[in-house]
Amino acid sequence: MKSTVLSIAVAAALSLAAIGVQAAPESAGETVQIKAPAGFRFEPQQFDDFNYAYDLDNGASVRFSRRVARYYAQLEGSPKVEIFPVAPNEFVTRAGARVTFADEGWTLSINNYERLPMVAKLPANTIVMAKR
Repeated sequence: MKSTVLSIAVAAALSLAAIGVQAAPESAGETVQIKAPAGFRFEPQQFDDFNYAYDLDNGASVRFSRRVARYYAQLEGSPKVEIFPVAPNEFVTRAGARVTFADEGWTLSINNYERLPMVAKLPANTIVMAKR
């Protein structure tokens, strides 16, 4: 019973965190609120499965890296942007791009890809995917 209640509480916390992160900034330069569920802790070594370059399905390349306990994504030819862990395999940027890893880091999807720093302007809610 306790584990069921705990599971429901964690699911609700994740849902609320996702809602807070997905709020779209109304103009460039605005940020979204980033909240991880209470009690969620991400250890730096957990990032090792994601610390690679990925060729995206749109032809671009993105590299993930970490420095101590800070995590970064960098599109080829663009500046690094810090990403923040909000769930075991999910990260968000201050601008609201959401990076989700699967298959122990072998696949990835980026929702709101247009919110990453890049030269091209893309439509809202752009999603790209990759496999390493």
